[in-house]
Amino acid sequence: MQSIPIIVIAGPTASGKSDLALAIAKKYNGEIVSADSMQVYKQLDIGTAKTPVVERDGISHHLLDLCEPTEEFSVANFIDLADQAIEEISAAGKVPVIVGGTGFYVKALLGFQPLDYAKSNPEEVAAANLKSIAELQAELKNLADQDFISHVDLNNRARLVRATQIAKNGRTERPARTVNYNPLVLAPDWPREVLYDRINRRVGLMVDQGLEAEARLLFDLGGRTIQAGRGIGYAEFYPYFEGQATLDEVVSQIQQNSRRYAKRQLTYWRHQIPGLQWIDGRNALSEADQAIADFKAMKETKHGL
Repeated sequence: MQSIPIIVIAGPTASGKSDLALAIAKKYNGEIVSADSMQVYKQLDIGTAKTPVVERDGISHHLLDLCEPTEEFSVANFIDLADQAIEEISAAGKVPVIVGGTGFYVKALLGFQPLDYAKSNPEEVAAANLKSIAELQAELKNLADQDFISHVDLNNRARLVRATQIAKNGRTERPARTVNYNPLVLAPDWPREVLYDRINRRVGLMVDQGLEAEARLLFDLGGRTIQAGRGIGYAEFYPYFEGQATLDEVVSQIQQNSRRYAKRQLTYWRHQIPGLQWIDGRNALSEADQAIADFKAMKETKHGL
């Protein structure tokens, strides 16, 4: 079977992924598939940096606004929906352009990540998210042996909650999936100080656009007890709503957490995604054009590239 050629635009937050993906989709008859774990949520547009509808220039975007803010969404959900969207885009004679900063989603989509999942109890997960890191660590130590615990990041709340669910309820495995994609993976690269400045300025713009209202929505729906409520750009507002921080402190914290997240993303992309090509963020479309030309020259395809 002929593999489906796809273009993947990866990279850290605020690196210009969405703009580049849109430009590529317009130029190469493409449609966009989001690989962002927060853009699946309805009503969360500013903090998740969704491209506004009026700026999409008629280019179809898939896997946006799928869930209510209180709902859970997993990598398994993403894979099922992304595979379907890619197949439909390709069948229509167009080029699937995957874009997003959720590295685990991209890694799983391309077949580089085994898919096994913790069985979980929603009530247990909700209760666990109300506990402190220390309480979760103590609970895990009572549930699992040292060998299991040694593979868990004990300072990562999400990993701790997942580990306790595995210890209590076991794992569930999905049947192996056949990955039938021929990917070109590109990521805009910036000098670190430039990327951090882009992050700081984007956070300020988000606040000006009304980020606080989205954070208030999540706070009222449960804050950190719901999956969407733990996202960077939202959770930092909760001390402000509780009278424990100023707005300036919130903005500063979002900027700092976003910079730290970008640093982790850079490490992830460089070590977890084979074949990823870094391109100069200051000349991204031109370098992407060259990479696509090289891609076409190396691999014969029938899907528009």
